[in-house]
Amino acid sequence: MESKRMVMFVTMMIVMVMGNLLIQTEADSPPQPDPFKTCYPGCVVTCFVQKKFPSFLVCPFKCIKTCLEPPSSQMDLTSEINHNEYYCKLGCSTQHCASLSSIQNPNVDKVVDCVDSCSDKCSNKN
Repeated sequence: MESKRMVMFVTMMIVMVMGNLLIQTEADSPPQPDPFKTCYPGCVVTCFVQKKFPSFLVCPFKCIKTCLEPPSSQMDLTSEINHNEYYCKLGCSTQHCASLSSIQNPNVDKVVDCVDSCSDKCSNKN
């Protein structure tokens, strides 16, 4: 009887140690890159190169729309909130951030920071 308790105790300790190691491994993993930050630079530069005047004037707007992640198409209450947040970010980004980018200076870092601030503003509203 005593040996069964000892085996159970040792087994529980092993499971707890393994769980702690797993949690520690997940905490040490690098953060996932922001999809907008990886998409926008290539999109805007490619658009500026491929388009001619006056078509290239819409490149910042086109790339903001393309690179913002649209919400999933699930029809529930959280999806409605996601749609509101997406359109809030899209509106804020096109109004405040698109003008920061030009053919001479795409200003990618400033646009990404601006879109991030729009994401923060829109997340706080919902």
